[in-house]
Amino acid sequence: MPSWIPDYLPIYGFAVMLLVAFIICTWLTSRRAEKEGIAKEHIQDLGVWIFLGGIICARITFMIQYGRPITEFFKIWQGGLVFYGSAVGGLLGYLGAYYFILRKYHLSTWKMADIIAPAAAIGLCLGRVGCLLNGCCYGNVATCEHCPKIPFPLSAPSRFDLVKHGYQTAAGFTIVGDQPVIVGAVAEDSPAYQVGLRSDDHIVKIRDFEKPGEDQVIKKYYDPDPEDLTSLWNCLVADWPRGKTDLALTVERGEQTKDLPAFTPWTLKLHPTQIYESVSTLLLFFLLTAYYPFRRHDGEVMVLFIIGYSIHRFLNEMLRNDTDPVAFGMTLSQNGSILFLLIGLILAWVLWRKPVQYRPAAA
Repeated sequence: MPSWIPDYLPIYGFAVMLLVAFIICTWLTSRRAEKEGIAKEHIQDLGVWIFLGGIICARITFMIQYGRPITEFFKIWQGGLVFYGSAVGGLLGYLGAYYFILRKYHLSTWKMADIIAPAAAIGLCLGRVGCLLNGCCYGNVATCEHCPKIPFPLSAPSRFDLVKHGYQTAAGFTIVGDQPVIVGAVAEDSPAYQVGLRSDDHIVKIRDFEKPGEDQVIKKYYDPDPEDLTSLWNCLVADWPRGKTDLALTVERGEQTKDLPAFTPWTLKLHPTQIYESVSTLLLFFLLTAYYPFRRHDGEVMVLFIIGYSIHRFLNEMLRNDTDPVAFGMTLSQNGSILFLLIGLILAWVLWRKPVQYRPAAA
């Protein structure tokens, strides 16, 4: 096999769901457009403009919010998109498409907005499934007894945040020395304890740490000696190769050397905010679809989407733990939710004052 061909091809859940969302949203919007007498080709052209504008602005917003370097701009398969950035970018994309394509067909912007709104809700629903697969957009530690909760594996972004703030150890146990590496406390409910790791064990090797195609990633942390346990442990507590979830240790206990079975450390159980948003936006999709035949003006469906999502997002942000306050004691998305809610209410007032366009049938 030529050297330029990788030994494996990673498939990123976030990128896959982004592609699925684009395909399904374009299909749904095209179907509804044809029912309104609009050629599906116009929707397909518009979809490309909105998709590119939304992705670019969502990525820029994320990088500004989290202070990421410009060199990471194109790594969208790892997650890192902010919806309100994509909303602004989508609007800019629409304006570009309208100027270059749509205006010569005399298509109503309000009507196009109503056609797009249900698909936008289902796109958010699928996008949050990608966030769940990627482990981003995670919630606070779920302390209530009966509320839904979900843990994440060692490589998930939430684990690093929980360790940084002292909520949990990196992998279910602590280290009290690095020459040699001596195990301190081991949480009795952890997978590490279940496979036999105990206090005062000496870790002499971390087995099966490399995987094909990631040599450069691994060497970044403990080159040149792959059995330099100090460097390996620094990797464990500071970073972890993407896609690697299990840990296999060889320990010395007294006069014996034991190969412990591989285990998968998990985070504390968190509020599944990604699932909350998927469920909420799916319900919003059904609401918008059901309301569409009863609208009295073009634009009402989009306004209902803006108001409904703004309220949901503000509340859901209260359960998230991956964003910090930026203004008025609220996160960027909470401030954006208030702004979009005000915009939605103003648009609703404007539409309500206009003459009635449609009179839904009594049936």
